[in-house]
Amino acid sequence: MKKCTLHGHAHLFSYQSLQLMELLRHHDPSSFHHSVQSTSYFIDFCLHYNLHSLLKPVILQSVLLHDIGMLLVPKEILQQNRPLTLSEKRDLEQHPELGIEILSDYPEIDFEHSLLLHHHENSDGSGYPDHMLKEQLPFAVNLLRVIDSYTAMTMDRPYRLKRSYQDAIHELKKHRNLYDPRCTFLFVAYMEKRLKGENILLHYFDYVPHQK
Repeated sequence: MKKCTLHGHAHLFSYQSLQLMELLRHHDPSSFHHSVQSTSYFIDFCLHYNLHSLLKPVILQSVLLHDIGMLLVPKEILQQNRPLTLSEKRDLEQHPELGIEILSDYPEIDFEHSLLLHHHENSDGSGYPDHMLKEQLPFAVNLLRVIDSYTAMTMDRPYRLKRSYQDAIHELKKHRNLYDPRCTFLFVAYMEKRLKGENILLHYFDYVPHQK
């Protein structure tokens, strides 16, 4: 399967957003790569299904910055090589609110509040921070929830090895109570086409030229 990156689409994001992403890359490379990969899947998925209403710069910028709150989570937690304690997990789960806090200092950055705050809400209300149900959330947020989980499962973490693409798909299906059924069905169908090597759209982003 051809790797999905974001090379060549820096124009979709503000300079300030890219600066914040560079800070995240230095603070926690895993969070940076997770955010970039998630954004890549989001763009590719929307192009594949002609969901052009979700390709607005404000939405894509919000997807890219959805984990920017990790900047305020201590490195010792983010780079822990063992499962987190309950206290550490609570600190980590504050990152959506911390992301809103960070962006409150950047009024020039346009973003969708719900994409940052609610991308860890579960369809059955068991997520965080507000225990919202899928019916209370926009399609883009429910989609990001699926993509965020899939990307997390298929990337190495300090405390565990990554899952295979097929295992991650199996987990999405197994825990369907956590995800919006429509988003899960569409994303799984999209990924299965990619895994079969079918020719679908791939678009890319490269923020490096904007680091001057």
